[in-house]
Amino acid sequence: MPDPAIPAALAGKPFDACRVGDSASWTHRLTEEDVRRFAELSGDYNPVHLDDSYARQHGFRSRIVYGMLAGGAYLSRVLGMLLPGPGALWLTQDTRFARPIYLGDEITITVRVTQKNDALRTLVLETAATNQRGERVQSGEAKVMMLMNEKTLPWDEMTAVVTGGSRGIGAAICAALGERGARVVVNYHQQAAAAAEVVAAVEQLGGRAVAVQADITAAADCARLVEAARAAFGPVNVLVHNATPPVIEKALLDLTEEDFDGYYRAYVQGAFNLARQVVPEMKAAGCGRIVHVLASAVLGNPPPGLAAYVAAKSGLLGLSRAMAVELAPFGITVNSVSPSVVPTDRWRDVPDTRLRAMVRGIPLQRFATPQDVARAVLICLGPEGSYMTGVNLPIAGGEVM
Repeated sequence: MPDPAIPAALAGKPFDACRVGDSASWTHRLTEEDVRRFAELSGDYNPVHLDDSYARQHGFRSRIVYGMLAGGAYLSRVLGMLLPGPGALWLTQDTRFARPIYLGDEITITVRVTQKNDALRTLVLETAATNQRGERVQSGEAKVMMLMNEKTLPWDEMTAVVTGGSRGIGAAICAALGERGARVVVNYHQQAAAAAEVVAAVEQLGGRAVAVQADITAAADCARLVEAARAAFGPVNVLVHNATPPVIEKALLDLTEEDFDGYYRAYVQGAFNLARQVVPEMKAAGCGRIVHVLASAVLGNPPPGLAAYVAAKSGLLGLSRAMAVELAPFGITVNSVSPSVVPTDRWRDVPDTRLRAMVRGIPLQRFATPQDVARAVLICLGPEGSYMTGVNLPIAGGEVM
Protein backbone atom coordinates (compact mmCIF):
# COMPACT_ATOMS: atom_id res chain seq x y z
CA MET A 1 0.00 0.00 0.00
CA PRO A 2 1.27 3.53 -0.72
CA ASP A 3 2.87 5.23 2.28
CA PRO A 4 0.52 7.99 3.48
CA ALA A 5 3.61 10.10 4.19
CA ILE A 6 4.20 10.37 0.43
CA PRO A 7 1.97 12.99 -1.20
CA ALA A 8 -0.39 11.44 -3.72
CA ALA A 9 0.83 13.85 -6.38
CA LEU A 10 4.33 12.37 -6.05
CA ALA A 11 3.36 8.72 -5.78
CA GLY A 12 4.76 7.48 -9.05
CA LYS A 13 4.87 8.64 -12.63
CA PRO A 14 3.49 6.76 -15.65
CA PHE A 15 6.28 5.28 -17.76
CA ASP A 16 5.09 7.14 -20.86
CA ALA A 17 5.43 10.43 -18.96
CA CYS A 18 8.99 9.72 -17.75
CA ARG A 19 11.65 11.77 -19.52
CA VAL A 20 15.44 11.87 -19.41
CA GLY A 21 16.32 14.47 -16.79
CA ASP A 22 13.34 13.79 -14.52
CA SER A 23 14.33 13.52 -10.88
CA ALA A 24 12.84 12.82 -7.46
CA SER A 25 14.14 13.05 -3.87
CA TRP A 26 13.15 11.88 -0.42
CA THR A 27 14.69 12.94 2.91
CA HIS A 28 14.79 10.96 6.16
CA ARG A 29 16.52 11.37 9.52
CA LEU A 30 18.14 8.10 10.65
CA THR A 31 17.18 6.80 14.09
CA GLU A 32 18.13 3.96 16.40
CA GLU A 33 14.81 2.33 15.53
CA ASP A 34 15.79 2.28 11.85
CA VAL A 35 19.06 0.51 12.69
CA ARG A 36 17.42 -1.97 15.06
CA ARG A 37 14.75 -2.97 12.56
CA PHE A 38 17.29 -3.36 9.75
CA ALA A 39 19.47 -5.59 11.94
CA GLU A 40 16.50 -7.80 12.75
CA LEU A 41 15.42 -7.98 9.14
CA SER A 42 18.85 -8.65 7.68
CA GLY A 43 20.30 -10.77 10.49
CA ASP A 44 23.44 -8.59 10.33
CA TYR A 45 24.53 -7.80 13.93
CA ASN A 46 27.98 -6.49 13.03
CA PRO A 47 29.10 -4.43 16.09
CA VAL A 48 30.37 -1.61 13.89
CA HIS A 49 26.69 -0.80 13.35
CA LEU A 50 25.47 -1.50 16.90
CA ASP A 51 28.27 -0.74 19.38
CA ASP A 52 29.64 2.82 19.76
CA SER A 53 32.79 1.77 21.61
CA TYR A 54 33.63 -0.88 19.02
CA ALA A 55 33.17 1.63 16.21
CA ARG A 56 35.39 4.21 17.96
CA GLN A 57 38.13 1.63 18.39
CA HIS A 58 38.21 1.35 14.63
CA GLY A 59 38.39 5.05 13.86
CA PHE A 60 34.71 6.09 13.64
CA ARG A 61 33.20 8.74 15.89
CA SER A 62 30.32 6.38 16.79
CA ARG A 63 28.50 3.41 15.36
CA ILE A 64 27.86 3.75 11.61
CA VAL A 65 24.51 3.17 9.97
CA TYR A 66 24.13 0.27 7.57
CA GLY A 67 25.04 1.54 4.12
CA MET A 68 22.28 -0.52 2.56
CA LEU A 69 19.67 1.37 4.55
CA ALA A 70 20.29 4.38 2.32
CA GLY A 71 21.58 2.58 -0.77
CA GLY A 72 19.08 -0.26 -0.55
CA ALA A 73 15.96 0.14 1.55
CA TYR A 74 15.49 3.88 1.19
CA LEU A 75 16.60 3.95 -2.43
CA SER A 76 14.01 1.23 -3.06
CA ARG A 77 11.43 3.49 -1.44
CA VAL A 78 12.21 6.27 -3.91
CA LEU A 79 12.30 4.00 -6.96
CA GLY A 80 9.17 2.13 -5.98
CA MET A 81 7.06 5.07 -4.85
CA LEU A 82 8.31 8.26 -6.49
CA LEU A 83 10.28 7.71 -9.70
CA PRO A 84 9.27 5.74 -11.61
CA GLY A 85 6.92 4.52 -8.86
CA PRO A 86 4.50 1.61 -8.39
CA GLY A 87 5.19 -1.16 -10.90
CA ALA A 88 8.95 -0.56 -10.96
CA LEU A 89 11.01 -3.76 -11.05
CA TRP A 90 14.56 -3.08 -9.84
CA LEU A 91 16.95 -4.91 -12.17
CA THR A 92 20.48 -3.80 -11.30
CA GLN A 93 22.28 -1.47 -8.90
CA ASP A 94 25.83 -0.16 -8.76
CA THR A 95 26.54 1.65 -5.47
CA ARG A 96 29.70 3.41 -4.31
CA PHE A 97 30.02 4.33 -0.61
CA ALA A 98 31.82 7.67 -0.23
CA ARG A 99 31.66 8.33 3.54
CA PRO A 100 30.00 6.84 6.63
CA ILE A 101 26.47 7.68 7.78
CA TYR A 102 25.77 8.21 11.51
CA LEU A 103 22.69 8.14 13.67
CA GLY A 104 20.90 11.48 13.48
CA ASP A 105 22.11 12.23 9.96
CA GLU A 106 19.42 13.54 7.65
CA ILE A 107 19.86 11.68 4.38
CA THR A 108 18.41 12.81 1.06
CA ILE A 109 18.03 10.11 -1.59
CA THR A 110 17.88 11.48 -5.14
CA VAL A 111 17.36 9.68 -8.45
CA ARG A 112 17.58 11.16 -11.94
CA VAL A 113 16.61 9.49 -15.23
CA THR A 114 19.58 9.28 -17.61
CA GLN A 115 18.29 6.77 -20.19
CA LYS A 116 14.90 5.49 -21.32
CA ASN A 117 14.07 2.51 -23.54
CA ASP A 118 10.44 2.56 -24.68
CA ALA A 119 10.53 -0.88 -26.29
CA LEU A 120 11.85 -2.61 -23.14
CA ARG A 121 10.08 -0.23 -20.73
CA THR A 122 13.35 0.31 -18.84
CA LEU A 123 14.93 3.33 -17.19
CA VAL A 124 18.51 3.93 -16.14
CA LEU A 125 18.77 6.32 -13.20
CA GLU A 126 21.66 8.09 -11.52
CA THR A 127 21.33 7.57 -7.76
CA ALA A 128 22.81 9.63 -4.95
CA ALA A 129 22.55 10.06 -1.18
CA THR A 130 23.68 13.24 0.59
CA ASN A 131 23.72 14.18 4.26
CA GLN A 132 22.46 17.35 5.93
CA ARG A 133 25.72 19.13 5.13
CA GLY A 134 25.28 18.44 1.41
CA GLU A 135 28.10 15.88 1.44
CA ARG A 136 27.61 12.95 -0.91
CA VAL A 137 27.69 9.73 1.08
CA GLN A 138 26.71 7.36 -1.74
CA SER A 139 26.43 7.41 -5.52
CA GLY A 140 25.54 4.87 -8.15
CA GLU A 141 23.34 3.80 -11.02
CA ALA A 142 20.09 1.82 -11.03
CA LYS A 143 18.23 0.11 -13.83
CA VAL A 144 14.51 -0.55 -13.48
CA MET A 145 11.79 -2.00 -15.65
CA MET A 146 8.23 -0.77 -15.45
CA LEU A 147 5.74 -3.60 -15.35
CA MET A 148 2.66 -3.04 -17.43
CA ASN A 149 -0.74 -3.72 -15.97
CA GLU A 150 -2.74 -5.69 -18.51
CA LYS A 151 -5.83 -3.70 -19.31
CA THR A 152 -8.78 -5.70 -20.43
CA LEU A 153 -11.14 -4.28 -22.99
CA PRO A 154 -14.71 -5.42 -22.30
CA TRP A 155 -16.88 -5.76 -25.37
CA ASP A 156 -19.34 -3.12 -24.20
CA GLU A 157 -16.50 -0.61 -23.78
CA MET A 158 -15.20 -1.06 -27.32
CA THR A 159 -15.53 1.70 -29.86
CA ALA A 160 -14.62 -0.08 -33.08
CA VAL A 161 -14.00 1.42 -36.49
CA VAL A 162 -14.48 -1.24 -39.19
CA THR A 163 -13.39 -0.13 -42.65
CA GLY A 164 -15.22 -1.66 -45.58
CA GLY A 165 -17.99 -2.49 -43.14
CA SER A 166 -20.98 -2.24 -45.47
CA ARG A 167 -20.86 -5.72 -46.96
CA GLY A 168 -19.25 -9.16 -46.98
CA ILE A 169 -16.57 -9.77 -44.37
CA GLY A 170 -16.81 -6.24 -42.99
CA ALA A 171 -20.55 -6.53 -42.42
CA ALA A 172 -20.06 -9.86 -40.63
CA ILE A 173 -17.41 -8.31 -38.35
CA CYS A 174 -19.73 -5.40 -37.53
CA ALA A 175 -22.57 -7.78 -36.70
CA ALA A 176 -20.34 -9.95 -34.50
CA LEU A 177 -19.19 -6.89 -32.56
CA GLY A 178 -22.74 -5.64 -32.22
CA GLU A 179 -23.87 -8.99 -30.86
CA ARG A 180 -21.36 -8.53 -28.03
CA GLY A 181 -22.56 -5.03 -27.24
CA ALA A 182 -19.78 -3.02 -28.86
CA ARG A 183 -20.13 0.46 -30.34
CA VAL A 184 -19.47 0.07 -34.07
CA VAL A 185 -18.53 2.65 -36.68
CA VAL A 186 -19.45 1.17 -40.07
CA ASN A 187 -17.16 2.76 -42.64
CA TYR A 188 -18.21 2.66 -46.28
CA HIS A 189 -16.99 4.24 -49.48
CA GLN A 190 -20.01 4.20 -51.81
CA GLN A 191 -22.61 1.76 -50.47
CA ALA A 192 -24.62 4.05 -48.19
CA ALA A 193 -27.77 1.93 -48.27
CA ALA A 194 -25.86 -1.25 -47.46
CA ALA A 195 -24.09 0.50 -44.59
CA ALA A 196 -27.44 1.64 -43.18
CA GLU A 197 -28.61 -1.98 -43.21
CA VAL A 198 -25.52 -3.03 -41.28
CA VAL A 199 -26.17 -0.30 -38.69
CA ALA A 200 -29.70 -1.59 -38.25
CA ALA A 201 -28.44 -5.15 -37.86
CA VAL A 202 -25.90 -4.14 -35.22
CA GLU A 203 -28.51 -2.28 -33.21
CA GLN A 204 -30.95 -5.17 -33.47
CA LEU A 205 -28.25 -7.45 -32.05
CA GLY A 206 -27.73 -5.18 -29.02
CA GLY A 207 -24.90 -2.91 -30.08
CA ARG A 208 -24.81 0.72 -31.11
CA ALA A 209 -23.68 1.82 -34.55
CA VAL A 210 -23.27 4.69 -36.97
CA ALA A 211 -22.31 4.68 -40.64
CA VAL A 212 -19.56 7.04 -41.83
CA GLN A 213 -18.56 7.55 -45.44
CA ALA A 214 -14.83 7.87 -46.01
CA ASP A 215 -12.24 6.94 -48.61
CA ILE A 216 -9.49 5.43 -46.49
CA THR A 217 -6.89 6.02 -49.21
CA ALA A 218 -7.16 9.74 -48.39
CA ALA A 219 -5.52 10.93 -45.15
CA ALA A 220 -8.09 13.70 -44.70
CA ASP A 221 -10.95 11.21 -44.97
CA CYS A 222 -9.32 8.96 -42.37
CA ALA A 223 -9.08 11.89 -39.99
CA ARG A 224 -12.73 12.74 -40.62
CA LEU A 225 -13.77 9.10 -40.10
CA VAL A 226 -12.07 8.87 -36.71
CA GLU A 227 -13.35 12.28 -35.64
CA ALA A 228 -16.90 11.15 -36.47
CA ALA A 229 -16.32 8.01 -34.39
CA ARG A 230 -15.15 10.09 -31.44
CA ALA A 231 -18.13 12.41 -31.76
CA ALA A 232 -20.53 9.47 -31.72
CA PHE A 233 -18.96 7.19 -29.11
CA GLY A 234 -15.74 8.64 -27.67
CA PRO A 235 -12.11 7.57 -28.18
CA VAL A 236 -11.52 4.73 -30.63
CA ASN A 237 -9.90 1.69 -29.02
CA VAL A 238 -10.50 -0.91 -31.76
CA LEU A 239 -9.64 -0.68 -35.45
CA VAL A 240 -10.40 -3.40 -38.00
CA HIS A 241 -9.01 -2.53 -41.43
CA ASN A 242 -10.91 -4.56 -44.00
CA ALA A 243 -11.57 -2.14 -46.86
CA THR A 244 -10.54 -3.27 -50.33
CA PRO A 245 -10.83 -1.93 -53.86
CA PRO A 246 -12.29 -4.22 -56.53
CA VAL A 247 -9.94 -7.17 -57.05
CA ILE A 248 -9.39 -7.72 -60.75
CA GLU A 249 -7.23 -10.47 -62.20
CA LYS A 250 -4.55 -9.19 -64.56
CA ALA A 251 -1.49 -10.82 -66.01
CA LEU A 252 1.77 -9.39 -64.71
CA LEU A 253 2.69 -7.52 -67.90
CA ASP A 254 -0.81 -6.07 -68.18
CA LEU A 255 -0.54 -4.35 -64.80
CA THR A 256 -0.09 -0.59 -64.66
CA GLU A 257 1.45 1.70 -62.09
CA GLU A 258 -2.08 2.80 -61.24
CA ASP A 259 -3.02 -0.81 -60.44
CA PHE A 260 -0.15 -1.14 -57.96
CA ASP A 261 -0.80 2.29 -56.52
CA GLY A 262 -4.50 1.59 -55.98
CA TYR A 263 -3.93 -1.58 -53.97
CA TYR A 264 -1.02 -0.11 -52.03
CA ARG A 265 -2.98 3.00 -51.04
CA ALA A 266 -6.00 0.97 -49.94
CA TYR A 267 -4.13 -1.60 -47.89
CA VAL A 268 -0.81 -0.15 -46.69
CA GLN A 269 -1.29 3.61 -46.89
CA GLY A 270 -4.84 3.28 -45.60
CA ALA A 271 -3.67 1.29 -42.59
CA PHE A 272 -0.98 3.89 -41.91
CA ASN A 273 -3.41 6.80 -42.25
CA LEU A 274 -5.81 5.17 -39.80
CA ALA A 275 -3.06 4.26 -37.32
CA ARG A 276 -1.92 7.87 -37.19
CA GLN A 277 -5.42 8.84 -36.09
CA VAL A 278 -6.19 6.13 -33.52
CA VAL A 279 -2.84 5.13 -32.01
CA PRO A 280 -2.26 8.32 -29.94
CA GLU A 281 -5.51 7.84 -28.00
CA MET A 282 -4.84 4.11 -27.63
CA LYS A 283 -1.42 4.91 -26.19
CA ALA A 284 -2.94 7.43 -23.81
CA ALA A 285 -5.42 4.79 -22.61
CA GLY A 286 -2.73 2.10 -22.33
CA CYS A 287 -4.82 -0.31 -24.39
CA GLY A 288 -5.94 -0.86 -27.97
CA ARG A 289 -6.66 -3.54 -30.55
CA ILE A 290 -5.85 -3.36 -34.27
CA VAL A 291 -6.66 -6.11 -36.77
CA HIS A 292 -5.82 -6.11 -40.48
CA VAL A 293 -7.69 -8.38 -42.88
CA LEU A 294 -5.19 -9.88 -45.34
CA ALA A 295 -5.49 -12.95 -47.57
CA SER A 296 -4.10 -16.49 -47.52
CA ALA A 297 -2.29 -15.61 -50.75
CA VAL A 298 0.38 -13.86 -48.64
CA LEU A 299 1.20 -17.19 -46.97
CA GLY A 300 1.01 -19.89 -49.64
CA ASN A 301 1.58 -19.94 -53.37
CA PRO A 302 -0.11 -16.81 -54.77
CA PRO A 303 -2.61 -17.40 -57.56
CA PRO A 304 -1.75 -16.08 -61.03
CA GLY A 305 -3.12 -12.77 -62.12
CA LEU A 306 -3.04 -11.13 -58.68
CA ALA A 307 0.54 -9.84 -58.42
CA ALA A 308 -0.38 -6.26 -57.47
CA TYR A 309 -3.00 -7.44 -54.95
CA VAL A 310 -0.65 -9.95 -53.31
CA ALA A 311 2.22 -7.46 -53.22
CA ALA A 312 0.09 -4.87 -51.43
CA LYS A 313 -1.38 -7.39 -48.97
CA SER A 314 2.16 -8.62 -48.24
CA GLY A 315 3.19 -5.04 -47.58
CA LEU A 316 0.34 -4.75 -45.08
CA LEU A 317 1.56 -7.93 -43.38
CA GLY A 318 4.99 -6.34 -42.96
CA LEU A 319 3.47 -3.14 -41.62
CA SER A 320 1.34 -5.15 -39.17
CA ARG A 321 4.40 -6.88 -37.73
CA ALA A 322 6.35 -3.64 -37.46
CA MET A 323 3.41 -1.96 -35.71
CA ALA A 324 3.05 -4.92 -33.33
CA VAL A 325 6.65 -4.54 -32.15
CA GLU A 326 6.50 -0.78 -31.78
CA LEU A 327 3.10 -0.56 -30.09
CA ALA A 328 3.30 -3.55 -27.75
CA PRO A 329 4.92 -1.56 -24.91
CA PHE A 330 1.81 0.64 -24.85
CA GLY A 331 -0.66 -2.22 -24.44
CA ILE A 332 -1.73 -2.12 -28.10
CA THR A 333 -1.93 -5.42 -29.98
CA VAL A 334 -1.72 -5.61 -33.78
CA ASN A 335 -2.75 -8.84 -35.48
CA SER A 336 -3.94 -10.02 -38.88
CA VAL A 337 -6.30 -12.62 -40.29
CA SER A 338 -5.77 -14.18 -43.71
CA PRO A 339 -8.87 -15.79 -45.20
CA SER A 340 -8.77 -17.88 -48.32
CA VAL A 341 -11.60 -17.56 -50.83
CA VAL A 342 -14.75 -16.11 -49.26
CA PRO A 343 -17.56 -16.24 -51.86
CA THR A 344 -18.86 -12.70 -51.47
CA ASP A 345 -20.44 -10.69 -54.28
CA ARG A 346 -17.17 -10.27 -56.15
CA TRP A 347 -17.25 -14.00 -56.94
CA ARG A 348 -20.75 -13.95 -58.43
CA ASP A 349 -19.48 -14.13 -62.03
CA VAL A 350 -17.01 -16.98 -61.43
CA PRO A 351 -18.23 -20.19 -63.18
CA ASP A 352 -19.42 -23.00 -60.91
CA THR A 353 -16.95 -25.39 -62.49
CA ARG A 354 -14.05 -23.21 -61.38
CA LEU A 355 -15.45 -22.85 -57.86
CA ARG A 356 -15.84 -26.63 -57.55
CA ALA A 357 -12.25 -27.11 -58.69
CA MET A 358 -11.05 -24.57 -56.15
CA VAL A 359 -12.90 -26.11 -53.23
CA ARG A 360 -11.39 -29.53 -53.95
CA GLY A 361 -8.01 -28.06 -52.98
CA ILE A 362 -9.24 -27.15 -49.48
CA PRO A 363 -8.88 -29.95 -46.89
CA LEU A 364 -12.14 -28.94 -45.17
CA GLN A 365 -13.88 -29.13 -48.56
CA ARG A 366 -15.68 -25.80 -48.27
CA PHE A 367 -14.99 -22.12 -48.69
CA ALA A 368 -14.69 -19.76 -45.75
CA THR A 369 -17.73 -17.70 -44.83
CA PRO A 370 -17.69 -14.07 -43.70
CA GLN A 371 -18.69 -15.35 -40.25
CA ASP A 372 -15.60 -17.61 -40.14
CA VAL A 373 -13.43 -14.54 -40.65
CA ALA A 374 -15.42 -12.50 -38.13
CA ARG A 375 -14.93 -15.15 -35.45
CA ALA A 376 -11.16 -15.05 -36.01
CA VAL A 377 -11.20 -11.27 -35.72
CA LEU A 378 -13.05 -11.58 -32.40
CA ILE A 379 -10.29 -13.85 -31.08
CA CYS A 380 -7.79 -11.06 -31.82
CA LEU A 381 -10.00 -8.47 -30.13
CA GLY A 382 -11.26 -10.38 -27.10
CA PRO A 383 -9.64 -11.52 -23.85
CA GLU A 384 -8.44 -14.74 -25.49
CA GLY A 385 -6.11 -12.68 -27.66
CA SER A 386 -4.82 -10.26 -25.03
CA TYR A 387 -1.31 -11.83 -25.08
CA MET A 388 -1.23 -12.25 -28.85
CA THR A 389 0.36 -9.67 -31.10
CA GLY A 390 2.14 -9.77 -34.45
CA VAL A 391 0.17 -12.91 -35.36
CA ASN A 392 -1.38 -13.66 -38.73
CA LEU A 393 -4.17 -16.24 -38.45
CA PRO A 394 -4.84 -18.23 -41.64
CA ILE A 395 -8.58 -18.76 -42.07
CA ALA A 396 -8.15 -21.18 -44.93
CA GLY A 397 -9.66 -24.55 -44.01
CA GLY A 398 -6.23 -26.15 -44.12
CA GLU A 399 -5.34 -24.86 -47.57
CA VAL A 400 -2.46 -22.99 -45.93
CA MET A 401 -0.77 -24.48 -42.88
